[in-house]
Amino acid sequence: MLTPEDVEFMKKTRKEIVSHREHPVTLFYALESETDPVTGEPIGRGQGEIYTNAVVTEIASQVKIDRYLSDGIEVEKGDIWFSVFIDDVIDIYDSLIKVRYTDKLYEIISKDKKGIGERNRAECVGRLIT
Repeated sequence: MLTPEDVEFMKKTRKEIVSHREHPVTLFYALESETDPVTGEPIGRGQGEIYTNAVVTEIASQVKIDRYLSDGIEVEKGDIWFSVFIDDVIDIYDSLIKVRYTDKLYEIISKDKKGIGERNRAECVGRLIT
């Protein structure tokens, strides 16, 4: 049985577990639309960015396999899977749109909140923007 103490232990040790596997990334998120003060119509929608670290897995082609399904998402050669601490993105989670990793830009095509007993990370799939 999983106890509250177990959950707290996992939360505290996660930073140690990923400490030498993280890479710097820039996450981009959509800003709220502004409205025209006269017409009330939405105008412009910019994007914000935050710098953080992520555990990144580059999805490579296997022998004769260039695509496969992962949790209902078609994953292709060139895509990445990455995981960030939920505390770093909780305020912008729903607005995440892109990630920059190793000077390449990826569109975020899937994101999930993960954790055992308590949400502690966000896992995302990024598709390379060409």
